Amino acid sequence: MILVFQWLVRLAAALIGLIVFGAFLAYYLASRSLPDYDATLELAGPNAPIEIVRDHANVPHILAKTDHDAYFGLGFAHAQDRLWQMIVLRRTAQGRLSELFGRSTIETDTYMRRFDIYRLALSSVDAQDAQTIAALEAYSEGVNAQFQQINRGSSGRGAPELFVFNTPFAPWRPADSLAILKLMALQSSGHLADEVLRARMSLALPDSDRLNDILPDSPGVGVASLPEYASLVPGAPKYIATNTTPNHPLSPFKARGFSGASNAWAAAASRSATGGTLL
Repeated sequence: MILVFQWLVRLAAALIGLIVFGAFLAYYLASRSLPDYDATLELAGPNAPIEIVRDHANVPHILAKTDHDAYFGLGFAHAQDRLWQMIVLRRTAQGRLSELFGRSTIETDTYMRRFDIYRLALSSVDAQDAQTIAALEAYSEGVNAQFQQINRGSSGRGAPELFVFNTPFAPWRPADSLAILKLMALQSSGHLADEVLRARMSLALPDSDRLNDILPDSPGVGVASLPEYASLVPGAPKYIATNTTPNHPLSPFKARGFSGASNAWAAAASRSATGGTLL
């Protein structure tokens, strides 16, 4: 019995040692991915010295002499702080998440490829003026400079998550930035289902007053309405019975409701033309 107890103690000690070693190794690898914000670097690309100052909240403030260098510094700082997020967002827009996460994101990739966001982003690059192209290219140079710095300095993987999802990252391109902008626009179109519901209700109700009773405008003014909407679609059936709330016709995700809010802006009375606070 004593012998069994001794072996159990040894086994427990070994397990504790492995857990401590694993935690130390995870901490070491994660810390190797964190950038050195105090370093002075010599990088190809900037026309003059750039200074990136971090405040008490680690928010970067970029001091540059030209617009090109300012955008370069912005791309570099973004890649320092948000490399994993940038990679995931780019893959989301491309419909390539399943290369990282497997079968669990196939529906999302299928959904995104229907919109063909990345091809549209490539087309949008050709439509930009010279000033915008210069800004996008300078930003991409900054991102890629951080990529090179990670590889040159053996700085882990640049983000702790990339130790788990070990994947190479392609150089950043102007189309990548525009693709993420288009992705953000898509994510901000959550009112689409509400507009479709309002249109269907307009077909079923005799007048706009009844519609406003059921689906009141928010905040109540300033929203254009079409009282005679039904007259625009004379052949559509008026009364359609349904037991379920329709999901988004394309998205595999359920509606987020009130949980989807993110941004709010406030202005003090001193900055308001009417003398009142704004939210």
